[in-house]
Amino acid sequence: MTSESRRTWQHGLTLLEMMVVLLIAGMAITLGFQSLGQWQRANAAISEISGATQQAALTEAWLEESLRSLIPVQEQPFKGEQDRLEGVTTQPVQSHQGGATNIEWSIRNEGGVQHLLLKEDEDRRLDLALPGANRASFVYMDEDGRLHTQWPPELGLHAHLPTVVVLEQEMEDGSQRVWAATISGARNPRFNPFEVDLE
Repeated sequence: MTSESRRTWQHGLTLLEMMVVLLIAGMAITLGFQSLGQWQRANAAISEISGATQQAALTEAWLEESLRSLIPVQEQPFKGEQDRLEGVTTQPVQSHQGGATNIEWSIRNEGGVQHLLLKEDEDRRLDLALPGANRASFVYMDEDGRLHTQWPPELGLHAHLPTVVVLEQEMEDGSQRVWAATISGARNPRFNPFEVDLE
């Protein structure tokens, strides 16, 4: 064998070496596609969690603002039960803010998913899911810090509006999530002695 043929032999690839290179390249490509698939599944799961978290935060903010701005109106007393409440607010979600607006928040279970339904002035409705909640209910706190399942409570004299309205949620993992809105204004209707003169 001449030195020239030896040099050619050393620079070329055998069929066996070529098969090994192709096998390694195929394994690398397979692992790359598996990693890409795992990344896509993880990204989709994170996006879903992020979307549910954003929806829950927005729902909580709307509920809190709406309830914090409840006002006492003698002709339309505030009524609250475990699955619904109704009153008058100055911070509606779907209407112009600042004006007195009738609102009703209610809890419904639709297909195993808890929903908060908002109704404003009879013609505006909004359906908000409570992601991850198995059960939800309203609770009302009086000025002494006692919780009631309805408002006004059955016994005793209480203010027109509760001090705090709480939405308790039992989550799928067994934990509790609590959203609370403290009523910021007056809790009883004010008597204006000059009101008769103004009319």
